[in-house]
Amino acid sequence: MFSLYSFAMIFVSAALLSLPYHLPAAWFTAFFAFIPIFFTFEKKTSSQIFKICFIFGLFYHASLGYWLNYVNVLGFLLLSGYLSIYFGFFGSLSRHFFVQNNLRSTWYVAGIWVMLEYARGFLFGGFPWALLGYSQWKNLPFIQIADVIGAYGVSFFVIWVNLILYRILRGVRVTRYLTALCLVLVIVVGYGVERLHSWDKFYRAETPKATLRISVIQGNIPQDQKWDAKIKEIIFEKYNRLSMMASMEQPELIVWPETSFPGYFENEPMMASHLRSVVRQAKTRLLVGAPMMSDFENGLVFYNGAILFSSNGEEAGRYSKMHLVPFGEYIPFEALLGFIRYFVEIGRFSPGADPTIFSIVSEYQKIKIAAKFGVLICYEDIFPSMVRNLCRNGADFLVNITNDAWFGKTSAPYQHAQASVFRAIENRVPVVRAANTGLSCFISAEGRVTASVQKDGEEIMVSGHQTHDITLRKGRSFFTRFGDIFFWLVLGILFFAFKEKHKNSGYSRL
Repeated sequence: MFSLYSFAMIFVSAALLSLPYHLPAAWFTAFFAFIPIFFTFEKKTSSQIFKICFIFGLFYHASLGYWLNYVNVLGFLLLSGYLSIYFGFFGSLSRHFFVQNNLRSTWYVAGIWVMLEYARGFLFGGFPWALLGYSQWKNLPFIQIADVIGAYGVSFFVIWVNLILYRILRGVRVTRYLTALCLVLVIVVGYGVERLHSWDKFYRAETPKATLRISVIQGNIPQDQKWDAKIKEIIFEKYNRLSMMASMEQPELIVWPETSFPGYFENEPMMASHLRSVVRQAKTRLLVGAPMMSDFENGLVFYNGAILFSSNGEEAGRYSKMHLVPFGEYIPFEALLGFIRYFVEIGRFSPGADPTIFSIVSEYQKIKIAAKFGVLICYEDIFPSMVRNLCRNGADFLVNITNDAWFGKTSAPYQHAQASVFRAIENRVPVVRAANTGLSCFISAEGRVTASVQKDGEEIMVSGHQTHDITLRKGRSFFTRFGDIFFWLVLGILFFAFKEKHKNSGYSRL
């Protein structure tokens, strides 16, 4: 059993680590959040450290994702337990390198964290929510390096700083570790400051720029009313009214949130016809989130999709969501786990086959603009590789349509938006977010939230629209071109580190 001291340290670490995800201004706590739990590792076996880190993970995920209880208590418990296993493996796998007193071992420990974080992003469908690097989403100078090493690379440096500070507190090679810490921070933050300055200089330059005016609509439809057939006309008219208000500001594109069309598009011909009429009156393009269906030989197939309408009301393209939410939009291994439907209402959506790149041709201040964009539905924006593929295929900006009304007035919508900030920086493209209820906003290519739907200072649980100009800049980032090369480099280094571990159990020296 663990001592009261161990539990206290575990609790303190979990509290410090979860704080930035709820209070963005507290980003600095992530740099020392692991230190208390690191002190509990001393003189512990690998199995004991696994248990310590597993409990740490449970405390952390309980405070981080408490809002999941609004949807499914059992799902919250199971997901927290599953994600905590990665914490446990981090502790047990890093023990050998943790006890070493050389600088090289600190890179190995940080690499193990990144390896497991990456694995969490694709195993069993993947759930890379609230990556460690996301704790820094308001620390703009520090996270600009994501355009080279991605969000996983930012996570690497956050955990590395924790370990360096821990060893300094223990009085281990203080001068060497302080020197390494200062050098790395100068490089990372210096790069970020230079990047921010470069973008500010670009915005201030008087040379013509490709600019698009876009409006996002936030309907704020309560989840318990969203699919009520008795009020679907009321919901539909609310979106139409907000769109006509937005059209007065002459946007090139109006964006509705995920599943904002209150019914299957093919099953509501009268409502679809009315929608086209509204688009023609607004004299602009409309991207609407809508459930869709196709009649194939084997029966109806349902999709969570997005439809783009041109200003004349004609359909200009469709996208069907590719990365569905397990146990929300579908049941994995349906033949085996299909019985769950008797207890919980779960969708029967099918994944789309291919990503879609939409095109816009417009004119702004006598400048002809031909822009392309990709659509991310719901939590698709949390998958870096998926977003990167859209940008490699030509997307100049990204649109995320989502419905976070499931979680009420909590930090969940902001945690979701943290991922969009990193996708913007990684690929150096603006991100436009339209949510049923917060956070509907505009994110610049350097990760700034430049505008959002607000009412009386509130962004969540309010309805309205926001119109904003986004600036496009051609060119691909290093991350867009080469992807997670930093991760593969870390993985290669770890391979040789573990190989050396088996050959020589003694301590190495830098």
